[in-house]
Parts: sequence; C-alpha cells; structure tokens
Amino acid sequence: MGKPKNIQEPEKELRFTRSRQAITFVGAGLISLCILGFIWFRVYFNGLENNQNGHLFVPILLSVILITMAVLFFLVAIHCTQHAFIILSPLGLELFPFWFPVKNFRMLYWSEINDATINEDMNLLSIECNNGSKIFISIKPIPTNIRSYLKTAIEGRMHEKRKDAV
Repeated sequence: MGKPKNIQEPEKELRFTRSRQAITFVGAGLISLCILGFIWFRVYFNGLENNQNGHLFVPILLSVILITMAVLFFLVAIHCTQHAFIILSPLGLELFPFWFPVKNFRMLYWSEINDATINEDMNLLSIECNNGSKIFISIKPIPTNIRSYLKTAIEGRMHEKRKDAV
C-alpha cells in the first residue's frame, strides 16, 4: 500500500453529496403524507359521520405507521444532502457507502491509484489501483450538473500525477 506524501494544505477538499438520491426519499415521504391525507379525509371523517368509532383502530394505526415512515424518509433525505459521498482531498479519495458510512468508508491514497476515469455517460467512476485491482463506483447519486466538476477534478489530478511520474 502506498503512503501519502506530506501535504502542505490538507484542508483543501472537494465534497460530493448524495443530493440527487435525496429527491427519491423526499418523494417517498410526500407519497406517505398523501396516503395519510387520504386515510384521514376519506376513512376517518366518514367513520365519524356514521358514528363508527370502533372501526377507527385500523385507520389510526395506519396513520401512525405512515407518519413514522414519512419522518424517516425525510430524515434520510436530510442525511443524504448533508453528508459526503465522495471526498477528493490532497491525500486521496474518500468513499462513503450509504449504509454505516463512518464504519465502512474507504480511503484511497493518490499514491495507490494508477488511473481514475469517469465514463462518457457520466455515471461510473472506475479506479485502477497499483495492486491490479479495480474499483467501480456509481456516481448516479451525485446531481447531474455537479458530475462535470468531479470529472474535471479527477482528470486534473490524474494529469498532474502523470506529469509528476515523467
């Protein structure tokens, strides 16, 4: 495993979040709230009108479940927009998975990386390491308009690395 060089300004980094993925969770939360509204305005108020208070247990239980789901979806959406997915630092690439990112994150030092490229469709980052292994990372969770910045940063770093090697 390669060791990182001494970095003069280690605080410089580029962070890319899963904000595109957060849109899915916001949509799921809104759908949960819409179903909840349907239950309350259709079933609950019809039950009150007909004095069928004994039949309200199921709608109330479903409402509690849907509110809980909506809150969880919105919390996951906030988490996706606030926390990093990929960090480019002077030391290397930090990769954070969706599940347990603090525990399962992966640090790839620039000295370990032979080549890193983003395909033409701008949805896959492929990294070739010194030991012959390859890592493929889907960058679809990153917003489409931000992917070009990631591509420019990685291509610039690889160009700089090739220039240093010569």
